[in-house]
Amino acid sequence: MKQILVAVALVMVGLVPGVSQAANFFSDDFDTETLELNHGTPPQTNFLQWTVVDGTVDLIGDPGFFDLIPSHGRYVDLDGTTPNDAGIMRSDALSLLAGTTYTLTFDLAGSQRGDTNSMSNYGIDTDGDNIADISGATLTRFDLDPFSTETLSFTTGGAIPTARIVFGQVGGDNIGMLLDNVKLNPIPEPASLILLGAGLAGLGIWRRKAAKV
Repeated sequence: MKQILVAVALVMVGLVPGVSQAANFFSDDFDTETLELNHGTPPQTNFLQWTVVDGTVDLIGDPGFFDLIPSHGRYVDLDGTTPNDAGIMRSDALSLLAGTTYTLTFDLAGSQRGDTNSMSNYGIDTDGDNIADISGATLTRFDLDPFSTETLSFTTGGAIPTARIVFGQVGGDNIGMLLDNVKLNPIPEPASLILLGAGLAGLGIWRRKAAKV
């Protein structure tokens, strides 16, 4: 009986839309990336899950490579070292399901170097032009603003087989916003949660009965 209930719960997690994707559908804290100025500009390297499609960005942080906000590992300076050419970076292609609510979260900080910056091109690019078709209001960070989390939630109409997360900063003075901890995850629908809960509840009832035997 125990094996049956466990199997039912696992099937629910794997087959119910939204549940199977909920854990780390996309996540990047940049800590395994190469510390480097002008990421994406040959001969420099590119990111593991991202491509710098315009301008440049810098990958800075721990250990001791322009670590402007210590104890946050590695993070992206969205306005790289190339003069007058802030970066646009996009993730590898992601397949989004139809009729599903997703939440994009990311940490954003000020430049820490005496500059105020704004960013309007961020969110989800659905057609490959490196411009966010699903986006929020313009974000502004002042010089010494610490990392704080931004959230963008949206619901897809149809399936988007080649969606990309995109970030592009306004400006070009080599002093940019700092980006970290990018995550995109689906939000399980209520029906999915009910089915999953039913399976887990059944397992709990079996365990209580077994304990009385």
